[in-house]
Amino acid sequence: MKVKTSITLSASILEQLSSLETKYTNRSKLIEEAIVLFLEKIKKEVRNQNDLSILNKNSDSLNKEALEVLEFQN
Repeated sequence: MKVKTSITLSASILEQLSSLETKYTNRSKLIEEAIVLFLEKIKKEVRNQNDLSILNKNSDSLNKEALEVLEFQN
């Protein structure tokens, strides 16, 4: 479901959007696609940060396990 809304943009941004409009059916579609990409980027950054936090929390045991595997291989 689409909901009509209003946003305020600087003149330079609006000009840049208008110059790209030939590639897109309309400005609304272009802005919606840009927001979708932005939201996906934010979600990925949050996921990566959560993963990094988990790795950092478990780094000592993971490093110990890796060393044991390397010692076993020798």
